[in-house]
Amino acid sequence: MTSHSGKNSPRILVVGAGIGGLTTALSLHAAGLDDVVVLEAGRRLRAVGAGLNLQPAAVRELTELGLEQELAAGAVATARLEYHHRYGGRIWSEPRGRAAGYRWPQYSVHRAHLQALLLREVTRRLGPGAVRTGRRLTGYEQCPDGGPGRRVRAHVAGEPSPYTCDLLIGADGVNSAVRSVMYPHEGPPLWNGICMWRGLTRGRPFLDGRTMVIIGCNSRVKAVVYPVSPPTRPACAR
Repeated sequence: MTSHSGKNSPRILVVGAGIGGLTTALSLHAAGLDDVVVLEAGRRLRAVGAGLNLQPAAVRELTELGLEQELAAGAVATARLEYHHRYGGRIWSEPRGRAAGYRWPQYSVHRAHLQALLLREVTRRLGPGAVRTGRRLTGYEQCPDGGPGRRVRAHVAGEPSPYTCDLLIGADGVNSAVRSVMYPHEGPPLWNGICMWRGLTRGRPFLDGRTMVIIGCNSRVKAVVYPVSPPTRPACAR
């Protein structure tokens, strides 16, 4: 049973309730560390995003967390990857996931389905107060006097008192507040000059319904297309 040591004093504090932060919380719980709180800057976790490709190594970890059956229900087990030139002709085709000999499948899935599954399991296993939205980290410092066994003091916008914890884990994205404290002179992320548009639409299955297609003439101009949910299941189902 989860027993948080205090409202703002968990043993482990995870910043960011995205895919990485929620999976981290579940992995900590699986390792026997259940005094965990996840802070999320957004006030509400919404069904946003587009498709994700989970390679067999990632699916193995989710399977060991007991999530494979529910994940599979809302995802497509990708069986093949094909490269096509800009006129549509096939250049190369290769098997993926179990079809390529792995013990675990490769899944194409809507990000919202995966995040909703992770969020539901974190809440069920760690308790309803484990994920706290509307909490934006503004800074932290390591301190010898944070309380019995506490080594980190984390400051959150709007909170009258800081959070104290033994371990602070930053999973708050490319503009990480945790990283900005660790590396204050690093500056913002550097842009590599590539623009990417991501989108989602409903449509009939193409090819065998389990194929990922990359179409384009070079590494900078291409389209990547793949199904993210079974034909009978809405892509944004939660």
